[in-house]
Amino acid sequence: MKIVSIRHKGLARFVEKGDASKLDRRLVAKLQVQITFLTGMSHSDEFRDLAFWKAHQLSDDRWSFHVTANFRLTFAVDDAAQEIRILDLEDYH
Repeated sequence: MKIVSIRHKGLARFVEKGDASKLDRRLVAKLQVQITFLTGMSHSDEFRDLAFWKAHQLSDDRWSFHVTANFRLTFAVDDAAQEIRILDLEDYH
């Protein structure tokens, strides 16, 4: 799937340019794996039961992956358009 919009400026810089300078170094490796997974999937069913990232749907139809105790990677999926939208790195605490 293609990522079409990113809210977090540091995450956008990382995804678009490979520049992780605006992200916490402790998050970068896991974010890289999660983003690679998202861009490689063909349907949202592929992540719905991922226990190791604690994937769950939020009340506004976006989804969340656990990154650390405080941070979540959140996003919306449009299966018909094959797009990831509103990709964000959120501090839950």
